[in-house]
Amino acid sequence: MTDPTFTTLAVTDSGSRLSITLDRPEERNALTFAAWDELDQVMAPAEVRDDLRVVTLTGNGPAFCAGVDFGAIGASLEAERGSYPSFIRRWANIVERFERVPQPTVVAVNGPVVGAGLELALACDLRIASDRAVFAMPQMRMGIVPDVGGTSRLARATGEAFAKDMILTSRLVGAEEALRAGIVSRVVPHGELAAELEEIATVVENLPWPSAYFASVAVDCGPRLDSRRAADLEAIADQVMLRQDEVWTRISEFMAAKGLRGVTRDSG
Repeated sequence: MTDPTFTTLAVTDSGSRLSITLDRPEERNALTFAAWDELDQVMAPAEVRDDLRVVTLTGNGPAFCAGVDFGAIGASLEAERGSYPSFIRRWANIVERFERVPQPTVVAVNGPVVGAGLELALACDLRIASDRAVFAMPQMRMGIVPDVGGTSRLARATGEAFAKDMILTSRLVGAEEALRAGIVSRVVPHGELAAELEEIATVVENLPWPSAYFASVAVDCGPRLDSRRAADLEAIADQVMLRQDEVWTRISEFMAAKGLRGVTRDSG
């Protein structure tokens, strides 16, 4: 079902999949206060939905996102001069929703992505890109530090040296370099991006729930733990999953496909 109530987003909710498209193509999908508010309205309920399996995000038009629409928020920036703008903390919380929701989030970067738009993309679990995508963190040209989680998430994705290079020089990074650096995991021809997003979302959508959530948590937390605790986290996740009939059915199907004897929950 497509929700007609949004003015800056196109949102479709199938029940198991939530598809979000940044939808201000004439402004290159730059983020206004209204856009941030609508992203919040869409993502806040997702955190407590048991039916939802995957969230996708992309942009309409030639760009994914041109960052913050400074023209639209200029008056508020002027009013906030001299004090810490509390709305930036709110924006950071909205970006964090994409990282915090239990459902995997998949972003398809369909074109240039700049500043806060890149910070938003970096919060997603899986990031793929068109070969036309260009990545930039130009905030330092204005004397502004990326302020909705971009410094830490970029460094986690690429390593500190690359993140500092990209942020301090404000340089443009093409799709292939972004792939090598770890900003995205796949680059596909522009005309194939929608199909690639559909394929990935379908695979994730059909995984036994909540295995995708457990796997994401293990990947996110494991590198911060010693190897024993990381293995313990994996074991705890599988203790939960192995109590589900669907998992045993899939194990049997997998074994049968390999020509091996099937197993059941009671197999010794």
